Amino acid sequence: MQPASIVPFTAPSPLRDPLGTRLVISDRPGERLEQLRFAPELLSAGFESALREQVARFAQFRHPCYARVRRVDRLEAGTALALVSEHPRGARLSDVLAVAERDALELDINAALCIVRQLVPAVAALHRASHGAAHGAISPDRILITPHARIVITEHVVGPAVAQLGLSRSKLWRDLRIMAPGSPGDTPRLDGRADIVQIGAVSLALILGRPLRADELDTLPELLAAARETTVLGRKDLVAAPLRRWLLRALQLDPRGSFGSTADAQAGLDDVLSEEGGYVPAPIALESFLLRYQEHAARPRSPEAAHSHTAPVTVTAAPQGAV
Repeated sequence: MQPASIVPFTAPSPLRDPLGTRLVISDRPGERLEQLRFAPELLSAGFESALREQVARFAQFRHPCYARVRRVDRLEAGTALALVSEHPRGARLSDVLAVAERDALELDINAALCIVRQLVPAVAALHRASHGAAHGAISPDRILITPHARIVITEHVVGPAVAQLGLSRSKLWRDLRIMAPGSPGDTPRLDGRADIVQIGAVSLALILGRPLRADELDTLPELLAAARETTVLGRKDLVAAPLRRWLLRALQLDPRGSFGSTADAQAGLDDVLSEEGGYVPAPIALESFLLRYQEHAARPRSPEAAHSHTAPVTVTAAPQGAV
C-alpha cells in the first residue's frame, strides 16, 4: 500500500477530538478519508481488540446517515492506533455549537429538531443492524451536518473500545464528553440505553444552542427545567411541555417513564412533532442556519483563540496492520 498523503484541509476549529486527533488523508488521488488517531492514554489492554471486533462486525453495514469505516491502522512503527473512515463533507456539530455560542448565533427550534428528527431513526437503524448493537459514543463530535441539511454519524464502532477503559460516568463525561446513564455500579455500560441518553444530551445541547459543559452532568434536571427554545421569531420561550417530557425520558431522568428503546424514543418524538406545538423541523430551517454559521465560522479567530489551537499532525509512514 502506498503511503497515505495529507489532503489540504481547513476547518473553523482545531482538528482535536476528545478521543485523539483528526486529520484528512488520501490513499489515492481524489479520495478523502478521515483518520482519528487515538490518544496514547486510551490504548489500554483490550481497547484495540474491541475496536477491531466492532470494525469486523459492521464491515457490511451501509446507511446514508453513517460514515463508512474503512479500517484500523497501526502507525509510527506500531506505537499509534488510528481509525480510518470515509470523510463526509460537512460541518461537525461540535464546531457548529461552539461557533453558535461564541457569536451568539441563535439556532432556532425548527433547525434543532431537524437534526434530532434524523438522529433518532438513524440510531434505531444501527440497533436493528445486529443484535445488541450500539454506538456507545454519540456526541456532537461524532455528528456532521452536510450542506444539504443531512446528518452523518461517524465512528459508530468506538463504543465497545471506550468501554474497555472502565471509566466512571463522571470521567467519561469530563474527559471524553461521552454521556452515560446512571448505573448502580461504578462503570456504566455503553449500550443501547446509553445511546438513548446520548441522543437526549445532543438534543438538549441543540435546544440550548451551545455545548453542554463539563460541570453540568449532575445538574441536567435543573438545566432542562430552565431550558428555553428559540422560536423562528427570535423569542426565547420555555421548552414546551411535550418536548421537555420527551427530553426527560430520553435523558433517563424519569425512572418510571424513560425510553426503553430507540423505537420508543422515535414514537415519542413523532408524537411531539405531530402535536399542535407549531414545530416545522424542515430541512430549509437547518439550511438557513447553516448559511449563517458558515459566515461566522469563516471569520478570523482572535489571537488568543488561535494560540490555543493544536496543529494537525502529519502522516509520514504507510499504514500498517490494516483491517
